[in-house]
Amino acid sequence: MSTPSPHRIESPDNRVFKQLAKTLDVRGIRKLERALVSGPKIVADVLRDSPELVEAWVSAPSHPAPSNLPSHAVWYELAPPLFRKVDTAGTGTPLLLVKVPAIPTWNPDDVARGCTLLVPFQDPENVGAVIRSAVAFGVAHVVLLDEAAHPFHPKAVRASGGAVFAAKLFDGPPLHAVPDAVPVVALSAGGRSIADFAFPERFVLLPGIEGPGLPERFHARALAIPMTGKVESLNAAAATSIALYLWSQSRR
Repeated sequence: MSTPSPHRIESPDNRVFKQLAKTLDVRGIRKLERALVSGPKIVADVLRDSPELVEAWVSAPSHPAPSNLPSHAVWYELAPPLFRKVDTAGTGTPLLLVKVPAIPTWNPDDVARGCTLLVPFQDPENVGAVIRSAVAFGVAHVVLLDEAAHPFHPKAVRASGGAVFAAKLFDGPPLHAVPDAVPVVALSAGGRSIADFAFPERFVLLPGIEGPGLPERFHARALAIPMTGKVESLNAAAATSIALYLWSQSRR
């Protein structure tokens, strides 16, 4: 696989650079259906496992393109100040521009066997963290509620460790529109202990939302992570990871 020659970009008014900058926010990701991936390990994993999604190698002048860059991909070499603007995580290492995979709509009338995870978080790092846990513990489907941050936001991709590319993602409704018939198991500090809970064969896990909390109708089905009284609550992504671990162990 031959390495392409770089397209050097020096000006912030360059059309390609403007498009790269747009992928740093949700509106741009949705409009362009493109995202930037950062971090040496995640970049290497995507090149190895999902080369069909790779559109471009984005680097500063001191970083050559790899020999396994797909033949259809281009190489954009940005002037250092421009590269720093798109390297929002400050990795100092090359980025990938990737196509955002299509995310189908979730059908709440057809809940998959095992655990389906609803993601309501507005913080992209929490979204990425729970997707990482979902993939680690074998969740069937990850449903991004309307309130959730975009899973391919740069912070979400990085927090997921690249797991967004392996997760079975679905677009879901707003939280208030989740049907009552869906077998929801909710997480809430006011719920009963999860320690002795018998997970059903097919269920939907709904983490609590920091701030507004859970809608009243889910309180009767809420579970809590037992804790000491020294902290009021766990981070929602951390609580979700614990619940998914307990579920995964119960299957054994």
